[in-house]
Amino acid sequence: MPTSRCRRLAHLFTAGIFLAVCCGCASLRFQTTRQARFINMDSDVLRVDYGEEKRTETLPNGLVCTFDGKVRLQLPEGKRIVLYQALSTSGVRYVSKDRQFEFIEKGPYCLLRLNGKTHFEGVYCRK
Repeated sequence: MPTSRCRRLAHLFTAGIFLAVCCGCASLRFQTTRQARFINMDSDVLRVDYGEEKRTETLPNGLVCTFDGKVRLQLPEGKRIVLYQALSTSGVRYVSKDRQFEFIEKGPYCLLRLNGKTHFEGVYCRK
């Protein structure tokens, strides 16, 4: 009996390691197509990696929209988040899956909102 239990524990441990590796791979799948940096008045820098991922979204009125853009932001405090392209009236707009973060880019200007409040506001910065 103890051998069977040890074998089961070994299988569970192996499965756990496999799942951890697969979850890590999901974040590594982000392939950057271009990069940009934005700077604000306090000299804080927001780094943006642009990528592609096709997805569809059904709006409340039934309209189905297809988007192919996503961004990975590195905030000035070091946190990284991935946002997905969303419907916009002007410029390009990205939102996080939980809708907490919203990133809007219009020309050389960008705005990052967290729960509706401005978190970062800046302009394009050449390298």
